[in-house]
Amino acid sequence: MYYIKDAKIRRMTEYDGAPCAEVGVLPGAAQDSALLVYIVEDRREDGYEIVRILTNDADTETDWFDNNMHDAFQDVTYSAFTGSIVMSPEDERSKFQRELLIFGDLKKQLERHFRAYS
Repeated sequence: MYYIKDAKIRRMTEYDGAPCAEVGVLPGAAQDSALLVYIVEDRREDGYEIVRILTNDADTETDWFDNNMHDAFQDVTYSAFTGSIVMSPEDERSKFQRELLIFGDLKKQLERHFRAYS
């Protein structure tokens, strides 16, 4: 399971033509990678849905500028959640999404950003 240390909206962009928030997520566990999570509005459940997840394995000592032009970013949208004895991959993904949306005031920030982007 992925533990969230911090999460902030980095920018608004588009995903398949729809407004999308790019959220930077820092891990709570040292062995986990930082993530870029792409969130769109969704009328079901919590009002938002994760549509893409990238890991960022760049070494901040040598790659101190936010450079996305190399292989440090890998798409793990479908492989990030492997499941466990007690949780299916789908349950893990849902749990991560719920925990991300209740982290700090991220959900309120998402509401403001999506309103302003429209």
